[in-house]
Order: sequence, then structure tokens, then C-alpha cells
Amino acid sequence: MNSKKISAIAIILLFLVGSYGTYLFIGSSPIDSASVEVKDNTSTTVTTLENIKDESVLIFYSSSCPHCEVVAEYLKTNGSSLKVDVRKLKVDDPKTDKANIEIALNKIKECNLKDNWGVPLLYHKGACIMGDQPIIDYLNQQK
Repeated sequence: MNSKKISAIAIILLFLVGSYGTYLFIGSSPIDSASVEVKDNTSTTVTTLENIKDESVLIFYSSSCPHCEVVAEYLKTNGSSLKVDVRKLKVDDPKTDKANIEIALNKIKECNLKDNWGVPLLYHKGACIMGDQPIIDYLNQQK
């Protein structure tokens, strides 16, 4: 593993440990699988970038993030009214969430966020949005 990937994984782990910040991953919440398609409430597994539609909204979260919990509650209540495909991708554990972490790192790079990012993180059509309320505001525009 090259040093850039190790550094990226170390940064992710730091975010997980300090999960009470403004932009971190989701708590032990209504999100139960690595990926959930909210539009029709069917559960799916995301293992590669090819499994994700280009127009899908991706939300990266942690199971220990209270701000991610807010987004999860919003999706639980409003997900069926959204006109977009929403995929929630857990990025807690480098062993079990490796594919989701790789997707997150690719999207973070695409958005030029470098080391200035956290969760919840929404990616849609080349744009990244961080924080529970900005994500909810964006999703409200997708109804």
C-alpha cells in the first residue's frame, strides 16, 4: 500500500475517533447496510464504482456521527419523495468498508477537498457538500 493511501486511511480513522465534530460520519442509526437505495427502499451492496449510477447521490457516513444521524432521519422521513437515487455508504472500517472508502477518496479527490473534509459528505454530479443542514437543504431541492 502506498503512503498516500495509508495517510488517507489514517485521516479517516482520525475522523472516526473524534466523531463529535461538525462534519463526521453517522451514528448507530437507521442506516443498517453499506448502501441503501432510498427511492424504493431496497437494499443494495456497493462494491465498485461501476455499481453506482452517474446521477446517484452518494452520502458517506459513519456509525458514530450524530450529524450523519440527522441526515439519516431526514432520509427515513423524506427519502421516498426524492426524485434522485440516494446511496448511503458507510466508511467506518477499512477492512469491511474498503470499497466504500475507495469511492469516498475518489470523490473527495474529484472535488479537490484534499484534507479539508468530513462527514456527513454528499457527492452528486461532481459537487461535494458537507454537514447535516447543507445536505438536507440540497436534498430538499431534489423533490
